[in-house]
Amino acid sequence: MDLRFGDSKPTDEEREAVDALLGPPESSWEGADRTDTDLRWARGGREARDRRDLLLPALHAVNDRVGWISEGALDYVCRRLTVPPAEAYGVATFYAMFSVRPRPATVLHVCTDLACTAAGAAELCADVERRLGPESGVRVERSPCLGLCERAPAALAVRAGKPSVHPAEGDIPTSPAHGDIPARPA
Repeated sequence: MDLRFGDSKPTDEEREAVDALLGPPESSWEGADRTDTDLRWARGGREARDRRDLLLPALHAVNDRVGWISEGALDYVCRRLTVPPAEAYGVATFYAMFSVRPRPATVLHVCTDLACTAAGAAELCADVERRLGPESGVRVERSPCLGLCERAPAALAVRAGKPSVHPAEGDIPTSPAHGDIPARPA
């Protein structure tokens, strides 16, 4: 028996995020419009297995665009990549940067592993939460190692939203997901 997500449907924004990565669905099996489609065939086999490595990038696409991964989005990713829902759910809940519950578009991840804790991560969290306040629209989350032990305590701001294009860079899209954190005052 496998996990099922019921009748959850992805939002247009979630579909757009996945389709931007994978391209539009080519068959109704992958989630294309079923109104005028011949449902007697579906792609699969080796071609489907060769795309399973796109699970993590697809989950990033949804999380970076919307800020969290809904059951509808998870179901859509599973259909597009022919990945079992339990496997995709396991990946989505394993990584601390993903959320399967609604959260604000801006999240500040503060590392609370050993080096950062020793360098004052708890005090940093308390200070940031106090300064921002509950009405700021920013969630402060304690996070496992961010890989910046030499700069402890480390923090990473993540902002969900559509990729933007910087006019000075031409048509190169950039992701808003990884924002800059200002340095601590000396």
